[in-house]
Amino acid sequence: MSKETTNEAIFQAVMELSQQLKEQSQKLEEYSQQIKGVSQQLTDTEKRLNERIDIVDAKITVLSEGLLKTQAEVKMLKSAK
Repeated sequence: MSKETTNEAIFQAVMELSQQLKEQSQKLEEYSQQIKGVSQQLTDTEKRLNERIDIVDAKITVLSEGLLKTQAEVKMLKSAK
């Protein structure tokens, strides 16, 4: 009888461990999905930031070119005096 009880106890322990493993596996899958979502959000944010940086860069280029032109015109006007 002792051997039967031991086998039953082992079987019960194995079943409990199996259930715990399933639960941990489900949690791991949920975390994996969350990480994928966060990764996609970061990728999208990076793309938007790069687009905005490109726009700001273009604006600075235009402004600096305009400034150089204005400085050249001022210099020419000063030389003409």
